[in-house]
Amino acid sequence: MGSDPCNIGTIIAKMAETDPDALCVEQGGVCYTRADVIQSAQALAVFFKEQGVEAGASIAIVVVDQLRGIQACIALWSLGAATLFLDPRQRIDELRTAQDRADVEAIFTDSKSFARRGGFGLLPADITAVKTTDALSFPSGSCDAVALIRSSSGTTGLPRFRRVSHRTILSGMQSSAVLLNSHSPFPAVIVGSLAFGAILSHWMKLLIHGKFILALPLVFKTSELHQALLRTEIQSVGLPPVLIEDLLAFHKDNAVEIDRPIYPHLRRMTSVGGPITPENLVQAYQVLTPSIKNLYSMSGIGAVSALSGGEILEKPNSVGRPFPSMAVRIESEKGELCKTGQVGRIVVNAGWKDSAVPIDTGDLGWLDEEGYLFVHGRSAQIATRKSINVSLPDIELDVKGVAGIRDCLAFCIQSDGSADDRIYLAVEAETPLVVDHIRSILASYRWPDKILVRAQLPRNAASKISLRDLKRVATEKETSFVDF
Repeated sequence: MGSDPCNIGTIIAKMAETDPDALCVEQGGVCYTRADVIQSAQALAVFFKEQGVEAGASIAIVVVDQLRGIQACIALWSLGAATLFLDPRQRIDELRTAQDRADVEAIFTDSKSFARRGGFGLLPADITAVKTTDALSFPSGSCDAVALIRSSSGTTGLPRFRRVSHRTILSGMQSSAVLLNSHSPFPAVIVGSLAFGAILSHWMKLLIHGKFILALPLVFKTSELHQALLRTEIQSVGLPPVLIEDLLAFHKDNAVEIDRPIYPHLRRMTSVGGPITPENLVQAYQVLTPSIKNLYSMSGIGAVSALSGGEILEKPNSVGRPFPSMAVRIESEKGELCKTGQVGRIVVNAGWKDSAVPIDTGDLGWLDEEGYLFVHGRSAQIATRKSINVSLPDIELDVKGVAGIRDCLAFCIQSDGSADDRIYLAVEAETPLVVDHIRSILASYRWPDKILVRAQLPRNAASKISLRDLKRVATEKETSFVDF
């Protein structure tokens, strides 16, 4: 069996052949060379083969150890199988539902608890105990075979699954590199779950280019992230907005005297996985690194626009000018083109994709006279009570400005037997005393009907507050949300 030159596994394996002793990944204080990564993948390939995994199979992986997940993925590619990554913070029933919806044959995990409670296959804890002599190779002609099953974050509903080939992934990486002018990635800190597409793509890019990865565990302290970013060999990091806010709060709480950026050596810090407040973006530019960039992107389209450099100080509310290959227009509900500054539906035509068609993003926004794009919220985030429309994104934006509130999410559920929506507000804060402050800043017609205050709210793989979990809490555990 030969190795297909455009199978991602082949590219990673050949990179290891060029310099097997090169440092590849550091995780939990342990360093792994390129050879270590490939040898472990080789042992896992033997394990999966013994479990009956064959070419064309689709396997879900749920791991706490991110490196083990990557090694399992490479192993599955060597057998001609596709991988779906699921988040270990999901409940067993959600994992089972994902397995059915994505048409996956089996789920494997590195968690004994998950394996026991869910009946999932357990990955071997000691890979060195798996005996193997065959070199890792990849099926010839596998360039168009399915490599990954990608899922949306499910922010506004159930996640959607789509199958992508090795060729499509590599083509997308190349297009993204041209779009963002980043042809070779930098050594990076990686934070987050492989179930989040941006995290998985970052792993793949770094492995393909042979760049160093410092992987933090799923659960870590802000001080640990800070120490990782202080390392001068680290030049890049992608963080969700909530972690950027945590870093800013960490330095403020520790009374750090800031006369220059704290991470001046970083060549790129990217805000990914959701909107960042303009205030936090400006602070991050001034306090953390002037190399911060805010990306506006979405599943199936990729990066649409970016805001960086001095533009952050000039247009902090914007998500930047759309890239030249991204044709963005603002349409009314009737499909008519909106005037400059008029709010409407954001429609994108991704010119770099073959047979590109206009895609209704589901977002609302406007373009200013200089061509900068502003995102107002999602079209599904308008609640109606007593014939008055209430913007849920506006509520969130105002509430996030209250001292002591880390994050929040507003959503609505239609009242039984009524045309009115009931507005629910979930707030991440250490104390319920913030409720009084929320009352003082919101006009009474914008007050939520129900509120929940918790030190930690449930989050999905993209580190966004989980709308699905909160809606379930609101409907199944009515005492959790209290009257506002």
